[in-house]
Order: sequence, then structure tokens, then C-alpha cells
Amino acid sequence: MNPQLEKNISQTEIQLYEMSTALGHAVEGISRLDSQGRYLFVNEAYARMVGTTPVEMMGCDWQSTVHVEDRAKAIAAYQRMLAHGKAELEFRGLRRDGSVFDKSLVMVSAYDEQQRFTGHYCFMKDVSDRQQTAAKLQQQLERERLLAKITDAIRQTLDLNQILHTAVDQVRHFLRTDRVIAFRFLPDWQGIVEAESVTAGWTETLGMKIQDLCFGELYAENYRYGRVSAISNIDTADIGPCYEELLSAFQVKANLVVPILQGDHLWGLLIAHHCRAPREWEPENTQLLKQVATQMGIAIRQAELHQQTREQAALIDIATDAIFVRDLSGKIAFWSQGAERLYGWRQEEAIGQPVRQLLKKKDSLAIETAIRTTMEQGFWQGELTQSTKAGNEILVASRWTLMRDPAGHPQSLLEVNTDITEKKKLEAQFYQAQRLESLGQLASGIAHDLGNVLTPILGIAQLLRITQKNPDASTQQQLDILEKSAKRGVSMVKQILTFAQGSSDDTTTVDVAALLQEVIDVIRQGFPSSIEIHKSMPQSASGDGFGSVSADSTHLHQVFMNLCINARDAMPGGGVLTISVDSGFVDAAVASKIPDASVGHYMIVTVTDTGTGIPPEVRDRMFDPFFTTKSPDQGTGLGLATVLGIVKNAGGFLRVMSEVGQGTQIEVYLPSAN
Repeated sequence: MNPQLEKNISQTEIQLYEMSTALGHAVEGISRLDSQGRYLFVNEAYARMVGTTPVEMMGCDWQSTVHVEDRAKAIAAYQRMLAHGKAELEFRGLRRDGSVFDKSLVMVSAYDEQQRFTGHYCFMKDVSDRQQTAAKLQQQLERERLLAKITDAIRQTLDLNQILHTAVDQVRHFLRTDRVIAFRFLPDWQGIVEAESVTAGWTETLGMKIQDLCFGELYAENYRYGRVSAISNIDTADIGPCYEELLSAFQVKANLVVPILQGDHLWGLLIAHHCRAPREWEPENTQLLKQVATQMGIAIRQAELHQQTREQAALIDIATDAIFVRDLSGKIAFWSQGAERLYGWRQEEAIGQPVRQLLKKKDSLAIETAIRTTMEQGFWQGELTQSTKAGNEILVASRWTLMRDPAGHPQSLLEVNTDITEKKKLEAQFYQAQRLESLGQLASGIAHDLGNVLTPILGIAQLLRITQKNPDASTQQQLDILEKSAKRGVSMVKQILTFAQGSSDDTTTVDVAALLQEVIDVIRQGFPSSIEIHKSMPQSASGDGFGSVSADSTHLHQVFMNLCINARDAMPGGGVLTISVDSGFVDAAVASKIPDASVGHYMIVTVTDTGTGIPPEVRDRMFDPFFTTKSPDQGTGLGLATVLGIVKNAGGFLRVMSEVGQGTQIEVYLPSAN
């Protein structure tokens, strides 16, 4: 043999030996297989991964090192290698002792000089640690996703029942266990299953009341401090007989229990039951259950507070008072139904709006005082004038309370307002009635004295007219003045007595429609043509007793004539005077708001003009004796006072509606005779 050739062969053998030695000590598993898939070379690392030796693997088929469930996957990769010369994959390997590990494999085809397939190389790594880490990471991610899902689900609602059922259902599916329950404690450590998620075939416990006689003594305190109980096998666990009996009744083989806490208060327990067999609970299972229980505790507290708030809001909405809350900037944060009824603004219209703009409070000084006093002393009460949505002015009795946050800092102002508008009107009418009664008593006494004074004056004036023979013009004029003045004084005395005491004459049944027609006939003759006179009288208002009242007809004639004359004077430039008569019933609600009104049937005579109207300050005094807006030669101020006296004496009452520039309407209510 050629020496040079021998030398080259020797060097090649040395290199192959060195390479084989190096591959044998490589950290990565390396093997060479023939075209039939049998091992020709296996290094130490490769053999160690499959739990054998290189010698024992020689001639073995590669499929014996692959988990049976992954062989189809490996064969597919082998086919890809044949087609493309290389293939990579990860699958489960099978050790000689039957244990499983995760491996990463690269297969590379081998060919001879004629490019014929002679087998392939395998480069293998044990990735079990990496896979386990990835599996744990994946499990952690799934746990976090589940926790986020449960947290979102239970925080999207304030319905306690939905919160509990969502939580137990999600936890059971994640833990792949048979039953998960939310158990709420009742007094004396009795309890009830508030929510349950259970696999078909196992006993259902939802709504079941349970009393664990051992719990209060043995377990309650520990759970209150966050204790967790994990039992993998009920049959071998060291638990009390009563607890063991309880779990057996529910077919439990293993259970995991964590407390649901609200601060130091033990609300209940979140419990996982494994019923088909004992189970080793992993730390991740316990961690998940604790996290879910924490979120449930928060959500339960929120739901309970929401329920309390709804109950309080329901009570607030029942209240007739207007109740609302404003923040410190003056914007409305809460608006009760009572506020809606009083002010007319709906809740959605009021929330977020400034109080001053919404209610148009006119007492700016009183408002500033109220705010300052409430901020300094925590409370204020008083009366305020406000406006409704319709623009009506109302008077309210207002109570303000300063609300503080948990840290004690001022947070908002609570206002409770009671409408006292009608109450104030009734008070004013009551005081006016008392004043009129006092004035009537005074006027009655004065009238009697005046009558005593005027009677001899009138008698002497008439006597002088008889005894004076042929008086001159001056004397005659003086006698006329004396007699006329005395008669006017007597007439005024009669009016005062009518106002003060009413008529002492016997009453008769008066046909109101007929009497009004007489009044209309008179005023048509005496009123200027610039005033149109309209009447409105139903056909049934006369002829059958429908329009009859018990009163003095002369005095009623005086009432309606006086009202018509006042209406004429309110229309100096002309207008429309309308006189109408109708019947009506005054119920208790209306009667309670009007002084001198009683429940019953009434004839209602309405005198309406289109004149100048009556200012509020005049309207409040228009029935006072001797009060008049006319000049002294046009009125005595006794006309309307006399009207009121006559109507009251007949058992009736008056109602006045008037706006400046819009005319006046006076309603005379007289008790129906039938």
C-alpha cells in the first residue's frame, strides 16, 4: 500500500476517533440511526436522557423512545425530514423505566456519495424543566385570567346572588372539581349555602341550612384570622367526628376551605369539594381560592352597602319632603322623588346642575348665611323663597346638614325642604280673619255709639225743617247739609253693623239666578257702553230650586252690586264684565285650605273683569274696614268689608284671583239651600 495513503487513512481514523470521543462527551444528546431507524451510535448524554446506556440502545428502533400518544407526530416529522432533509419538533420521550420527559429533537438526513439515503442524525435536548416552567407559567396566566374574569364579573353587578354564583361557577371549572359552594354564616354559627356550582350526579346543597356543632369551638377563631383548610383525603385526615360525618353526608373525599372576610368579620366560607376521589391540593389551588375569596368579600360588602342605600333611597323617595345633596361647589349630586314632586325637575335634569341656577333662590343673603353656618356648625335651618321649574314661587322650611367623608373632611351638604307656601297663606288668612273679627267687635261698639249720636242730630234737623217758617236759601241749604250728612252717617253705621254682626233680619230662600238678573238689569242702565256685560247661567240654575240659597235678598243684592261697581272702577277705559253662576261641591281637601270653608254643596257666583288687577299688597288688605285705594269722596273702605260680613253671615266664603294687568276674578260661595 502506498505509504502516503496509509498515512492519510491513519490520520482519518484518528480524527474519527477523536470526533466520536467528543460527541460521546457532548452535553447535547446525539445519535446516528440507519435507514431502518435503528440506532448505530448513541452518546452518553442521549442514553442518559432515556435512562439507559449507549451499548443497550444499539440496534433499538427509535419509536421505542417515543411516548405512544406522540408517535404519530414523530412519524410525520420523520417524513418531513425525508422530504426536506431536516425536521424539528418537540414531543414526549419515553424512558426505559416508563417515565415520561419532554424533549426537543432535530433530525438531519444522511446520504452516501451516490446521494442514497443511509439514515439520519438526531440531536436531542431534555426540555422537561422548560416545559414544566412554561406549564406553571401558563397555569399562572390562566389563574390570573380567571381571577380577572371573576373580579370583572362580580364587580359589574351589585346583585349579591349573581356575584356569588358567578364566582363559584368559575372556580369549579378552573379547579376541575366536583362542587364549589359559598357558605354564609347565620347567628350561632349556623349557616346557609348561598351559591353552588356542582357537577351532575353529586348531591345539590343550594339553600341548605347547616349547623356544624364543632365549628364555633374548634374552627371559627382560626378562620377569622385567615386560616385555610386543605384536606386531601377525608378518610385519613385527623378531623373531628362531627365534621367527618358532615363531609361524608355530602360525598366529599377531599376539600379546600378559605374564609370570606370583611375586615375582622367572618362572613362565610368559600369551599371546594372533590367527591370522586381523594385529591392533593396544589399551592396554586389554595392561592386562587384565597384571591377569589378576597374579591368576593369586597364585592359582597359593596353589594350589601348598595342594598342598604337602595332601601334608604326607597324610604327617602316615600318622604313628601324634597331631599337632595349638593357638593361643595354647589352642584346637585342626589335628587329625591320628593324633590321632583316639589320642584318639577326630573332627577336626570337636576343631577350635576348648580342649585342656585336650578331653584333660582332669591334670598342671597339668607343663602350665604345658611352656607356659612352649616360649614361652621354642621347644621342650619330657616325659611327660603325658591322657584319651581314652572316658575312658581314657593316658600320652604329648609334644614341643612354638613356631610363628611371617612376622614372627617367636609364632603357635601344635605338639604331637606318642606313646602310651607300654603301653610303660610293659611296663617295669613287666619291672622286676617282674627284682625277682621277684632275690627268687627270694635266697629260694632263704635257704630252703636255713632247711632246714638246721629239719631238726635237727624231728628233735630228734621224738626228744624218743620219749625222754621219760610227759611231763607242759606238756612235751607244748611238744613239740607245737616240732614244729608246725618243720613249718610246712619247709612255708614248700618254698613258697619252689617260687617260686624251680620243682618239680624230673618233669612229667606233666594233664587240666585233671578237676583243676579235684577243686578244685571240695573248695571246695564248705569254702566258706560265701553263695558260689555256677559252672563253665564245654566238652564237648570232657576225654576227648580237648583239655584236657591238661604240669605237676606237685600244684602245679597248689595254684595253683587258692590262687586260689579268695583269691577267697573277697575276698567276706566272699558272692558268685559262677566257674571256667572254654577254649583259645586267643596271636599275636605279644599275646605282645609280655605278659612271659613266647610265641606258641602255650594252655589258659586263668579264676577270677573278684564281691568287693572289687584297688586299683592292691596289683595292682602282689600277686606279690611276703612281700607280703600279710592279718594275720600269716592269710597269709605267699607264696601268689601261689608261684602265679606254678609257672605260669612250666610255661611259662605270668598276666593279672589287677580294679577296686575290681567284682571280680577272673585268667587262667592254660598251654601246651597237644597
